[in-house]
Amino acid sequence: MQPPLRRSTIAFATLVSLVPLGLAQSPEPSASDAVRVMMTMNSDGSRTVYKFDDAHHKAVATMTGEDGKTRQRMDYDLDESGRFSSGNVFGPDGRLLFKSRYIYDSAGRPQEETQSAEDGTVLHKIVYSYDQNGKQTGYSIFDGSGKLLGRTIAPSMNPSPSPKSRAKRSR
Repeated sequence: MQPPLRRSTIAFATLVSLVPLGLAQSPEPSASDAVRVMMTMNSDGSRTVYKFDDAHHKAVATMTGEDGKTRQRMDYDLDESGRFSSGNVFGPDGRLLFKSRYIYDSAGRPQEETQSAEDGTVLHKIVYSYDQNGKQTGYSIFDGSGKLLGRTIAPSMNPSPSPKSRAKRSR
């Protein structure tokens, strides 16, 4: 069983990696847009503030609890498309929790996130899945040795009927 901080860190990092940067960007950035700021309220009452510095290909995300105290800070490098390419995740005490590296598919969608310790040891790998229309359908989390730890599947908007309900309709 993972410690609660590790589980919440994985969940938070996954949440951050799923945030579409397109929503955070102004439609037409100008030269005067030195830093963009976006805030999200999380379901647990915490909030995350993102600061994007596109000119320097950097971003910082700070997650604070309802009490206003910092829970985590993430320092990101952005690629030429403005997506997260790598990041360092720090705990409330400022100590490094893990490093992340992001890989995107040819359509620009997140394909994989690798989380590693300061020494480079792989801690977790998150692999994203998509349907034939390119909509994200979920993700799988693996430990450093490749063992599946968990899988999350997005709820379907039009769930298919269960075998029992299909049998009832065909009578």
